[in-house]
Amino acid sequence: MKNSPLSISNITVQPGERITAALPTPELYTCAPMFIPIHIIHGKFQGPTLLVCGAMHGDEVNGVAILHKLLNLRLLKSIKGTLILIPNMNVYGLMSNTRNLPDRRDLEGSFPGSEKGSFASRLAHQLNKEIFSLATHCIDLHTGEPHISKFPHVKTNMERNEASELAKAFHAPVIVNTKKDSGLLWLLKSIPTIIYETGEAQRLDPKGIKFGIQGIIRSMRHLNMLPPPSKQSKNPSSSIVEEAIWKRAPSSGMCETFHKLGAYVKKGHRLATISDPFGTQQTEEVFAPTSGIIVGINNYPILNEGEPLLQIAEIHKSDAPEMDIWKEDGEALT
Repeated sequence: MKNSPLSISNITVQPGERITAALPTPELYTCAPMFIPIHIIHGKFQGPTLLVCGAMHGDEVNGVAILHKLLNLRLLKSIKGTLILIPNMNVYGLMSNTRNLPDRRDLEGSFPGSEKGSFASRLAHQLNKEIFSLATHCIDLHTGEPHISKFPHVKTNMERNEASELAKAFHAPVIVNTKKDSGLLWLLKSIPTIIYETGEAQRLDPKGIKFGIQGIIRSMRHLNMLPPPSKQSKNPSSSIVEEAIWKRAPSSGMCETFHKLGAYVKKGHRLATISDPFGTQQTEEVFAPTSGIIVGINNYPILNEGEPLLQIAEIHKSDAPEMDIWKEDGEALT
């Protein structure tokens, strides 16, 4: 069935049309106008409206790179439904190389927002009203915090059937079942929403970017927004885990870790050593509290007691994904 015109941010997009809109944002004290570029690809025929957004935090550049590359794919010319892409939701953070907004608030924690609230709350309200209200499905792209690298994985509430199916269609190596609703998962309870995380803030993760693009394409095929591939290939396997546990530094000092992202470790395996940088105390060894896959790692060598060290997605070896399928040109992902 032929699609209908789409109204978005006071602009009408016709079926088969592809445009870039500029969503005005709350005004800064400098009175300089600021806009969030939004790309809309409105298919000729009816289908879902998939929203994919990046850089909720201004230093999370991997989502920006994923959507830039996705926009250049020719196959998007044949989509059914509507694809809305926001490469950078936090233009202020990108400009200043920071995670938060000018009022020092976190955009993700400001939803659903308020028309009369703080700067962050007003921006969240505007995005919710103008953009998120149009979506039938959502993929939110994230990156680890500064110095924290994340193994490519998806998070969602697997008890919600449509979100669960969307997460499985993405085919990330690890799916974390999170029942703690926050950010867009809380805002878009009635909309199937998944979060994809890869890499580290302020650093591009080429393989995680590539897998992110592939995951979005798989998700669009799952939603029948794109035709099936002309050549069938084996999709990567995914492991569903109930919890991803952070092992925190038991003491302060210089940390040396012995495993890479994506590695499988058994309970009791030595993960790292922490030594006094002044050489006056003995080295302390850190052991895995559970068996699983390392999905997060702190790259900063000097840690204070209690800071995150390694994040382990709890899983038995027999249920671990086939990591050999996550290869590129014969080189392992890890």
